[in-house]
Amino acid sequence: MLDKYIKINERVIISGQTSSGIWYCKELPAKDTKEADDLIGEMNRIYNKYNKTSKNGSKTQKKTDKTITG
Repeated sequence: MLDKYIKINERVIISGQTSSGIWYCKELPAKDTKEADDLIGEMNRIYNKYNKTSKNGSKTQKKTDKTITG
């Protein structure tokens, strides 16, 4: 009997938060520059949502621990 296997590499994108509440990317694995460019754009959109400034100029903070896997 012939068994077939599919290998799925797990990608882990690790995020961090500064003491002032700003979210940033610590690790973003990519197989090439095209993939890195696409992933950086996606991560920027996500972080911008959490790092918005309010009308009075202070940062809005949503303190949650984020690890994105995919």
